[in-house]
Amino acid sequence: MYLLKQLTSQGLGIKQLHIVFTALTVSLVLYALPAWGGFLSSDLLNKIDSILRKAHRFGYTTEVLKVTDMLQNADNKLFLLMFQSSHCLHTLLPDVKVINIVLCNSGTSFNLPHCSYKLYTQSFVNRCLFHDCY
Repeated sequence: MYLLKQLTSQGLGIKQLHIVFTALTVSLVLYALPAWGGFLSSDLLNKIDSILRKAHRFGYTTEVLKVTDMLQNADNKLFLLMFQSSHCLHTLLPDVKVINIVLCNSGTSFNLPHCSYKLYTQSFVNRCLFHDCY
């Protein structure tokens, strides 16, 4: 924010400040947002939103941004890109099932993955204890 204050004192207009704020601050928030955004607590969401509101109040941006809106947009963009067969995550999508299973109120129809883990029997400690690997 110090840099933006200096740029304001040097005569940058609101349009230029918005471009600089978007390039520096919003890009940091948007970086890999679908990966880490789901781990944000409501307290952290409120803190990020308060920073974005203050930036609007001080005149660094022309619009009031919300991190929840940015997260929703980033998730939607990633989800739409995953449907393209050239995308690297496309192979991770399960097969489409004939019967519609509505997931997360999005209207998509996929098989739910079946996961069975036996890591406790395959861990290094258990193999050493029970299978004499000394």
